[in-house]
Amino acid sequence: MIGADGAAAPLRSGETAFRGYRLTPVYLAITDAERAEVIAMWRDARAFRDPSVAEQRSREVVLLVRHAACGDLAGVSTVALKPRPTDGRMLYHYRMFLRPEHRQPHLMRAVTNATRDHLRAFRHPDVAPAGMLIVTENRKLMRPGLKRLLERHGYEYRGRERRGLDVWLTRF
Repeated sequence: MIGADGAAAPLRSGETAFRGYRLTPVYLAITDAERAEVIAMWRDARAFRDPSVAEQRSREVVLLVRHAACGDLAGVSTVALKPRPTDGRMLYHYRMFLRPEHRQPHLMRAVTNATRDHLRAFRHPDVAPAGMLIVTENRKLMRPGLKRLLERHGYEYRGRERRGLDVWLTRF
């Protein structure tokens, strides 16, 4: 974001920057104002049919993705804690939403990796998650080139789930 003097505001603790975007961690510390902003973004994008889903997911936000120049909310990453079917250990189940006008090359990768890195270092107050699971709900992300990219960034391909979507895991 640009300060009153026209210079870019310095990054806050834990924030990262990527090509004109600021990625701000808010996991388990999101404010009511930020949650309202996230819910409004999803409502405007018609992301959920059921408003209660947006309400619940707004409490699961890990990163706020803002356009650095104007501060507009461009997207979020979220996680829900769920048990791993094989041994019952908890995993972060990852999701991301970027407004269509902000879907740029490599921003998805930057948000995913920043979320992973933040959660890997984060000490959850109730559990010790074993890793982060990604189900590629966007079928475009199931292309061979993107699979190679995920593997290069340390994600382990785990096969397909019941709907035929790719499943990826990164262990902590």
